[in-house]
Amino acid sequence: MILNYVTAWQMIHRVVKVQPGQSALVTGAAGGVGTALLQLLRLVGVRTYGAATLSKHGTVQKLGATPLDYRAAPIDRLVRALEPQGVDVVFDAIGGANIGLCITAARRGGTVVGYGFMAVTGKLATAAMFFNLLIGARLRGRRSAFYGITLLYRKDPKPLREDLPKIFTLVAEKRIDPLVAATFPLLEAKHAIELLAKGAVEGKIVLTSA
Repeated sequence: MILNYVTAWQMIHRVVKVQPGQSALVTGAAGGVGTALLQLLRLVGVRTYGAATLSKHGTVQKLGATPLDYRAAPIDRLVRALEPQGVDVVFDAIGGANIGLCITAARRGGTVVGYGFMAVTGKLATAAMFFNLLIGARLRGRRSAFYGITLLYRKDPKPLREDLPKIFTLVAEKRIDPLVAATFPLLEAKHAIELLAKGAVEGKIVLTSA
C-alpha cells in the first residue's frame, strides 16, 4: 500500500490531476503499480487501456481496463486504433525505447509520466531516455514528468502523510483490493524472486514472517 498505491495516487492526483472522462494508457498494467493505477483510475472515471502480455489480459479486464497486447503491434498503433487522437495521459513503467512509443500514443497536449523504468540499464541509455521523456516529448507537443516516490518524500514528506490515509480509507471501504499473486514465508524469498524473474506475477508477492 505504502509504495504501490501511494505512487499511483500521487501520479494521478498530484502530477497529472486526471479528470473524469479522460483516457489513459498504463504500461506494465498487471504489475504492482500498474494494477493500483487501473483501480484508482477506474474510481476517477477514466477510460483506461492496460498494456500487458496476453496471459494477463483477464486481470486487466477485471480491473476495468481495455487490455492491449504490446507484443502484437507497437503500443502507439494499438492505442490509436481505439483512440485516433491519442490518450490524454500515459503512465509508463518500462522506459527505454518504450518512451518514444508512449509519446506518440498520447495526444498533442497530453501528458506522459515516467516512473520505475524497468527496461533501462547503463548511464548512456538512462541519459538518452530522460532526454527523450523530458525534452523530446515537449518538442512533439506533449507534457511530461518523471515520478519517484523516494525523491518526493525526501524533499517533502507531507504529501505522503496526507495521501496514505486516503488509500487506507479506500481499502477499508473495499473500493480497492490490492492484488496479491502469491504468499511465501520469508525464508522462501528465493522462490519468490524466481517467480518474479519468470515475468508471470500479476500484482505483488507477499513475504510473511511465519
